Amino acid sequence: MKQTSGFTIEKLIQELDQAVLHEDTRRAEELAALLYRLQGGTEEEAVMPEDYPKRFMTAAAGSGGGKKPMSKTMKRLVYVAAAAMLVAALSITAMATGFFGIRDLVIGSSPNTVGVSPDSAAAPQDLIVLQGYPDSNEYKAVREWHEFLAGYDTDHAILNQVGNSFNEFYEKYPMYLVYSQEMADKLEEITAKYGLTLHESMTVVSSAEELYGIAGTGRFLLSESGGANNLLSGYVYNDGTFHYDGQALLPGGTAVDYQLGNYVKGTFSDTYLNVGDAGSYETWTYQTAGGTAVSLALGEGKAVIIADLGGSFVTVNVLAGSAADSQFGSSVISKADLQAFADLFDFTQLKRMQTK
Repeated sequence: MKQTSGFTIEKLIQELDQAVLHEDTRRAEELAALLYRLQGGTEEEAVMPEDYPKRFMTAAAGSGGGKKPMSKTMKRLVYVAAAAMLVAALSITAMATGFFGIRDLVIGSSPNTVGVSPDSAAAPQDLIVLQGYPDSNEYKAVREWHEFLAGYDTDHAILNQVGNSFNEFYEKYPMYLVYSQEMADKLEEITAKYGLTLHESMTVVSSAEELYGIAGTGRFLLSESGGANNLLSGYVYNDGTFHYDGQALLPGGTAVDYQLGNYVKGTFSDTYLNVGDAGSYETWTYQTAGGTAVSLALGEGKAVIIADLGGSFVTVNVLAGSAADSQFGSSVISKADLQAFADLFDFTQLKRMQTK
């Protein structure tokens, strides 16, 4: 198979769809196998199940009494349906197989980051979406908003004209940096397109108890086996989305500073995270002590924990990596440390919030 290191997951899925559309079974099986292997799947898993197209062929034949041969158009429709089923199955098992990870969340690169030495300025400064995987409306909305802002008011002429004066946009969009009618129109267009609502207000919290009460969660911060997990300060939006800064003490005695965002699905948040070179992270899936499948990514100066909880998407920015890093001001942790840290969250208590 030809080199595919430049492919994104989305492009591979599109190519898979085209292969099935043109009844290129061999190519479809190769792509399905590659999708699994790229994320650590086993050889046994790396085969498109034969019963996918067969199941649809049988169903289609049955609907017509099973007597007439299917037309070429019908065959293509059947194969497309089979491809859709395969892609859906891959999405459902994404966390279990490690199909999605930090690399899939990248939406672009930032300008040279403040504090980076001239010698390292050329290093990738990748930005990742914190609100969802690429197949979600939340991800698509953030990406579109980011692309709009990247080309808007680049010389700050409009912003300079507006200045610091209070205006109608501050009042209507208090939780977003909107200072012109063009920005307001684009924000409304994007949120309407993807069916998302805007944050309207927020409440500052300074303790875990306050957060539990205002956000309506269970007690998801754990202190077990000699470890501790504490909230320092944060805020909760009116829809239950929240952010906070925290500090944890791992069972082995290592202290970890972090930032956690719990993004309620169906809402629009415009925050990103600079992770440096996303391609340099070691990624794997892990089931926490509480039974939640999470995606872990460990880089030299930073680590990330990702949990898709169904009703919300959680991203934890861990200010520690496999090596001390002056860019992120981080300390050192190991893979085992990162897993132990993930165990200090009971993510099922955040799911409880979603069922209320």
